[in-house]
Amino acid sequence: MSNLRRSGARALIAAIIGLMTLWLVVGTASAHEKAAVGPYTVFVGFENEPAIVEQPNAVQVLIRNGDSEDAKPVTGIGDTLKADVKFGSQTTTMSLAESDDDPGDYLANFIPTAEGPYTFHIYGTINGTNIDQSFTSGPDTFSEVESSTSMQFPDKIPAIGTVASTAKSAHDTAGTAQTLGIIGIIVGILGLIAGVAGMMMARAARNASPAGQQPGTDPSVTRPSAQS
Repeated sequence: MSNLRRSGARALIAAIIGLMTLWLVVGTASAHEKAAVGPYTVFVGFENEPAIVEQPNAVQVLIRNGDSEDAKPVTGIGDTLKADVKFGSQTTTMSLAESDDDPGDYLANFIPTAEGPYTFHIYGTINGTNIDQSFTSGPDTFSEVESSTSMQFPDKIPAIGTVASTAKSAHDTAGTAQTLGIIGIIVGILGLIAGVAGMMMARAARNASPAGQQPGTDPSVTRPSAQS
């Protein structure tokens, strides 16, 4: 094979590898939110999309040096970055670790336990350039956490969080009913005691009166005898 043919074959192979790499990067980043940070381009989202509740996932941060299609990954900066994962009013802080298989791909593993939108706050430095930005999941950014029900077959199994919430609600309702029942019993017992006490006081009053005297009469008063 001539040198010209060898050079052409090598160029073709390099082009194919480059296209495959670009397809992988763009395919991953397309489901992520993109931001420019100084000379760098950052893509942020869930590692696995669609994100499913109670399934292992991760915050994924892809960092490239530049914004061109052949921008190189930025490696070795995992120790300088942090990720706050926010859901509603709750927040947890996680460390980002670089993937062993994909240089420039930083991950913070976690299991989302609630459905809905999540916000990833990424902060720290990229080779001395500060980053302090938030990325929120949604229709125009990256996947919100979804229920697994639509994917289940043959049985639909509710999420553990849903079951726990239902059980807590039932427990609270049962606890309220039990409390009301106890209060009713106590009120009933107090009423019975009051009734018995009243009967005993009335009996004691009758027993304390002289024989033949009716309550409310005075034995010292002599009543006139009936005239014929």
